[in-house]
Amino acid sequence: MPDPHVVTTKQAPPAEVRWAIVGTGDISRTVAPDFAAIPGARRAAVLSRSLQKARTFSEEFDFGRAFDDLDTLLTDPEIDAVYIATPHALHAPMALRAITAGKHVLVEKPIGVNAVEARKIAEAAQGQGVFAMEAMWMKFNPSFRSFIAQAHAGRIGDIRAVRGYFGLPFATEDSTRWSAERSSSTLLDQGIYPVTLALELLGKPSGIIADGLVRADGVDVTEHVTLRYDGGRFAHLAASMVQFIEPTASASGTSGWMTIPAPFMAASQYAIHIMDGTLNGTVFSSPEISRFDREGNGYVPMFRAVTEAIRRGETEHEWHPLRASIDVFDVLDGIRSAMAASQSVHDH
Repeated sequence: MPDPHVVTTKQAPPAEVRWAIVGTGDISRTVAPDFAAIPGARRAAVLSRSLQKARTFSEEFDFGRAFDDLDTLLTDPEIDAVYIATPHALHAPMALRAITAGKHVLVEKPIGVNAVEARKIAEAAQGQGVFAMEAMWMKFNPSFRSFIAQAHAGRIGDIRAVRGYFGLPFATEDSTRWSAERSSSTLLDQGIYPVTLALELLGKPSGIIADGLVRADGVDVTEHVTLRYDGGRFAHLAASMVQFIEPTASASGTSGWMTIPAPFMAASQYAIHIMDGTLNGTVFSSPEISRFDREGNGYVPMFRAVTEAIRRGETEHEWHPLRASIDVFDVLDGIRSAMAASQSVHDH
């Protein structure tokens, strides 16, 4: 039976995928070297607001031509796909322009700033018959994929609780992380990982409790969240860009628990603690450790999977379809609403 998430493109699939990177910030500099390790992917172009920055980036990472105008890049027939790594507020507008131009798109997370934008991208990509995906690299990490598979296979029994934290202080005030105009948000930048983890393990929640710290300009800087599920199951999540909150994760079940070390979204190992009939020391002292090799800076598995999907003529990847991004955003929007309600109570 065909996978419902795999859709065939209206276009003839390319023999190789000619990639352009849009944006030359820190994330682009981190992921650019990993493109070199992808069979069937050609580093074709880079775009920046500054042509000189684009040229410097292209020379450093061997990305071919340099552009400083998005429309010029998008009308170029020598480019098949664009990886968009700009500030949050530009993700959806740029993705929609690229899709309209017939380009395949991989959008750095978050795919937009709310569920409305995520749905617009999904609808546009379906209409144009091009590949579109949010670059949630965690879901392509071999260690993370194994962790999720083992949990769903019942290794720790029935999953009852999930925990995911990601707090790291970012003190540079002139960073795009602190810009209300650019839709900066701890929830969108860091909290999206714990939320994605929770939905992978427990699905969408029946209720949301959330609170945190929000600046006067609307930029959220810390949040702690409880997702409620039927039968007393729950997920406890937290994120911050002003303090450390141990960036680890766990899943707990009726016969044991599993842990991922820091940083959990990029870890290369995890541990399974299983109770072997009696509650003795082994459940604590002798966990089963699974280890995996890291490829490049960690983005190789995602870029390889997306490039292969495009070459097969698919418009989504089954490991992270657009429906999954929309589901996560429905929860993110719910968290923001719950935080706003909590802030209102505090104010009064």
